[in-house]
This record gives sequence, C-alpha cells and structure tokens, in this order.
Amino acid sequence: MQRLFARDLRLGGVVALAALLLSGATIATAAEPDAAVSRWLGKEITIESSSVNDLMPIGGKLTFVFDSEDNAVRICTRTVASQKGPWRMDMAAGCNVALSVTRGQRYCTIEDVKAGNAEVLSGCHRLRSHDVALRPAAVKGTIELHDVIVFPLEGGQDGKLGVAILVDSPARVTDGGVIIGGMK
Repeated sequence: MQRLFARDLRLGGVVALAALLLSGATIATAAEPDAAVSRWLGKEITIESSSVNDLMPIGGKLTFVFDSEDNAVRICTRTVASQKGPWRMDMAAGCNVALSVTRGQRYCTIEDVKAGNAEVLSGCHRLRSHDVALRPAAVKGTIELHDVIVFPLEGGQDGKLGVAILVDSPARVTDGGVIIGGMK
C-alpha cells in the first residue's frame, strides 16, 4: 500500500511538473512580438507629412518598442529641434501609448490607407490603441480622446519601411487625415 501511494505521489508530481512547464512555454511564446510588426520595432521613424496638422508634429521622431510584460507595442517619442511643433498630451514624453497588434493577410500601401476603404484596411496588418489624448477638446477643461491606428508599410516613401497613421475621433466621427512616417 505504501509503495502504491509513493508511486501515485511521484506520478502526480511528474504530471504537475509537466503542466507547469507547458504553461511556462505558453507564457514565453505569448510574450514575443508578432512577426508582422517585428521589422518596425526599435527603428526610429520620422513623421514626414500630415494632413492633420495638430496631432503629430512633422519632423518628430518615434520608435515602436515591444513591451513583453503587457504584450503590447508602445510608441516612444523623441523631440528634435527641427520638428514643427511639440509632441502633446499622451505622446509628449516617454512611451505612454500602448498598441495592440491585429494580424491581417497583407501589408497595406500608402494608397490603400489614403483611400480609407474600411473593407480593404480590415485585411491589413495594423496596430491600434483606444482613448489616446492628442489635443485638448473644443470644450475648455476637457480632453478629446482618439483611436490611433498604425499601418506598417513595406514600401513606404522611397521604397523604405514606413508607417501610415490614422486618427479617429469618436467626438468628430473622424479626423479625416493620414500621417505618414518613414525610416532613414
């Protein structure tokens, strides 16, 4: 009887150890950046153009960094003397904006993003964050929150990696502009 109990105890320990190892492997896998956006991580991007003037400064620098603890991609901004205006609110300092990755079937082009066809854009790889403060609201003392959608571009301007950023504002339905960034 004692031998059967010891065997059952060892078997239970082996099963528990196997379960622990398997769950650890799952956690390690979940904390890896998605391959669809990994080429854009850690590379500095310069905002080259914007049809929405007051949301992100032309000439400003940003970098996408993977945050394994939150399993998210963060936007980290850097101010340079040559940029047209400051980074504001949530984009002002540090890496305050966390984006979730949605894997699509392909990378969008700049033309796809500018056209704004929701059906086409839904099939593209993208990063998104909700409730980002980019500017004060029209009503004094309040903040307007936006959804920021980043489309990684393989053949951005001059054939280099880049990004196209859309900013939706639930308060305005849409801000209707595209922000383009490229890597040097």
